[in-house]
Amino acid sequence: MNSNYTFHQGADAQSLAEHLAGEVAQQIFKAISEKGSAVLALSGGSTPKPLFEALAEHDIEWGKVIITLVDERWVDEEHALSNAAFMRTYLLDKLPASVRFVPLYQQADSVEASLPFVIADYLQITNSTVDAPRSFDIVILGMGGDGHTASFFPDAENITELIDIDSTQALLSCNSPSTQVERVTWSLPVLLNTNFLALHFTGFDKRVVFEAASEVGDATLLPIRGILFQDRVGLNVYYAD
Repeated sequence: MNSNYTFHQGADAQSLAEHLAGEVAQQIFKAISEKGSAVLALSGGSTPKPLFEALAEHDIEWGKVIITLVDERWVDEEHALSNAAFMRTYLLDKLPASVRFVPLYQQADSVEASLPFVIADYLQITNSTVDAPRSFDIVILGMGGDGHTASFFPDAENITELIDIDSTQALLSCNSPSTQVERVTWSLPVLLNTNFLALHFTGFDKRVVFEAASEVGDATLLPIRGILFQDRVGLNVYYAD
């Protein structure tokens, strides 16, 4: 199988973020027009900050938008490592209160015990059922310097499960030496079940990793290959030096 992506290069990180925000806004308009609402899965980390800020500037019916994270560290929003807290600062707090957010952290005895509560919350907010869960309309992924995306870390004990395109699980946990804390992530097939899939990253070092991952090889070593080498949805890559 050949890699399945379209590459978009921006002049710089800011203009790239503004361009991608425009594309996301158009996808939101389309989803609202066709389905009455739009569901976004967005990534944490520092790279999306200008994207979040640019997206907040768009005139969108935010009351018809549901936002969740692609993955999350299993910590509450008071924790310095919380992706939800970062998103709240740079996106959610800039939007009308009518926008709905589905966090991936739920307090429980363990990360595994928390997953059913997250799924129940998602189903309730999206007004869907366990037999027919609402798919995402837009998924924006990031990539780390080790080739991970979402919480698919190459040194995770369950990396084979994490990159299983035929997984029957909606949510998975991840624990690895790289992650500092346990993490929650939507599974690969859930992330691929979307109308618009994008990979957003910046920096020449990551470009080198991306080029290596674009060659056929072991996806457990560079998990982004699980996104690049699949035929379920085309990938739009947004990159700037």
